[in-house]
Amino acid sequence: MPHTRQVYDSLHEIDVALVELRALALQERQDIVGVNLAGLNERHVGIEKLLASIGDLNTRIIAQIGSACDAFGLKGEKSLSELIAVMPKPERDKYARLQKAVRAGSATIKNELAINRALLKDSLAFTDYSLQMFTGILKAGTSTMYGQKGRFVETADVPRIICKEI
Repeated sequence: MPHTRQVYDSLHEIDVALVELRALALQERQDIVGVNLAGLNERHVGIEKLLASIGDLNTRIIAQIGSACDAFGLKGEKSLSELIAVMPKPERDKYARLQKAVRAGSATIKNELAINRALLKDSLAFTDYSLQMFTGILKAGTSTMYGQKGRFVETADVPRIICKEI
């Protein structure tokens, strides 16, 4: 049936996109760990494009599943599982394997992206902590310090680093 072939092709496209998305997520993790901000930005753009593509494919496949279910005369819920259940045996197995691969791929991607999000969150929290610590250490306050050939100078309430030549 032509409707079922369209469903299979769309499912296959989603599966391929999920494999590409996983590769990008792993590269993104390497960029996070290696502090490669340029690479991280590129990966983010690539991930956003793939997610948009998968969203479009998902919208298309929902309509295709509805058409295929109508062609089989299914009433009620029109889902991929219901469609697979009424297919002939050799086709059923092929579609069920692909459905399982897409489910596993999407779960893997969800985990990979959650790990990357946690790494970024922790990195930002550590950076914020470090900045607060150094700001506290380097703040001059309203006290006076030596400056300009030994004279006291009033300091501003901003972080300063005093460089001294030995």
